[in-house]
Amino acid sequence: MQFTVTPDKDGMMLSRLLLQLADVPQWAVKQALKNRDVRVDGERVTGDVRVREGQQIRAYWPKEAVASRGQSKPELPIVFENEHVILINKPQGLQAQNDENPLSGDSALTRVIAMKREAGEKTDSIRLCHRLDVQTGGLLLLTKDDAAYEAARKAFEARTMEKFYTCRVKGCPARKEAVMRAYLRKDAELSRVSVTDYPARGALEIVTGYRVMEPGEYARLEVELMTGRTHQIRAHLAHIGHPILGDDKYGDRALNRQLGLRRQQLWATRLVFHADGVLAELDGQTFTVKCPF
Repeated sequence: MQFTVTPDKDGMMLSRLLLQLADVPQWAVKQALKNRDVRVDGERVTGDVRVREGQQIRAYWPKEAVASRGQSKPELPIVFENEHVILINKPQGLQAQNDENPLSGDSALTRVIAMKREAGEKTDSIRLCHRLDVQTGGLLLLTKDDAAYEAARKAFEARTMEKFYTCRVKGCPARKEAVMRAYLRKDAELSRVSVTDYPARGALEIVTGYRVMEPGEYARLEVELMTGRTHQIRAHLAHIGHPILGDDKYGDRALNRQLGLRRQQLWATRLVFHADGVLAELDGQTFTVKCPF
């Protein structure tokens, strides 16, 4: 993709401009910037910058993003739905929503809205209640009205919703099951986090539980996310020496290439409702999906 910055775009952040002009998802823009695959006046940029009128922009998108352009966007599998909520099984490679503008771009949110509009239903109040990373698939909850959103938001903030994931990791933890505590600090500029066993400035406590489902060279774990921090599961498991297979950011890139894995082996497979208000009728119900690995 190549274009010249017009006067009306002068001073805009490069990432925002690319999202407006390119027919690729948000994750593709972020990856292109991270890999220095975007050039401004012939120079590779090392991060997000403000552009100026007349500058020449050239961007090279990830192969997966290019291959998906022009293809029909499949509907998302709905696991459960009633008058208040929609629970979907999000595929890997699809963002939960666009951070710049939730109602733009290709995302789980915009696809659900499109599905409901085609069915002639109201979509004004459909919102996400929590997030999944782009490369994490599985159960994602959306609400249809303000009362349901508030009930779900309070439940997630109070950590009463039980969220379980299935993953495959390098090696196998020595203990069959454990509840791990550590501290996570986010580096927004590098788009990654770091984990320590001790409190650090700017770090937040994280609590992650796991149970070994299948031991072995590449163990299968069930993980319970007790606190919902950015990249928590991936970073916490890598911190104890058992990174998730297919995860290049925190894991073993060489091993992932050896195994032919391009996507992380992490899936949100079980959600147990604990909520009140208009969602009280779902309290105690468990919803599950199978992971594809």
